[in-house]
Amino acid sequence: MLHKIHVFAFIILAMAGCTTPAPPVVVREAGTFTAITFPIISDQWDAGKVRLAVKDKKGCGVFAGDILPETATTDFTGDIDGNQDVFFDMTRTDGKRTCNRVGTFYATKGNEYNLNLVTSNNQCEVSLTEKTPKGVERKIKTYPSYVSAANGNKVCENKDKLY
Repeated sequence: MLHKIHVFAFIILAMAGCTTPAPPVVVREAGTFTAITFPIISDQWDAGKVRLAVKDKKGCGVFAGDILPETATTDFTGDIDGNQDVFFDMTRTDGKRTCNRVGTFYATKGNEYNLNLVTSNNQCEVSLTEKTPKGVERKIKTYPSYVSAANGNKVCENKDKLY
């Protein structure tokens, strides 16, 4: 009987050693990262996509693929590099209409951004807010940008630079 208890205890200890502990939750201090959040869950929108690009010295960038997850139950937050201009291409649809806006903004290192596409008076408008490490929130301006009709990935601050 004692032998069976030792074997049983050994099995339990071996199984406990095989379990993978949960990864530690990483808590980042404000100002140590730059991030952008896109609201996903909304009564107004059914689907959408977001692409980002960094502006180069010539005033252009190249969009990568959609950064939003295929299925999501919460808003999406992603890290971005700060102290540079960031292009965005944001599309939302509600089944009846599709809104698409392309623009740029300056991402300050350490700040957090919330980029949203809203409708106001049946017009699509971008809403961008910035939160500083001290917790100060303010609406910031975005600037128009232009996407190449040839491939849909090149984006520039000036139409003349597209071609």
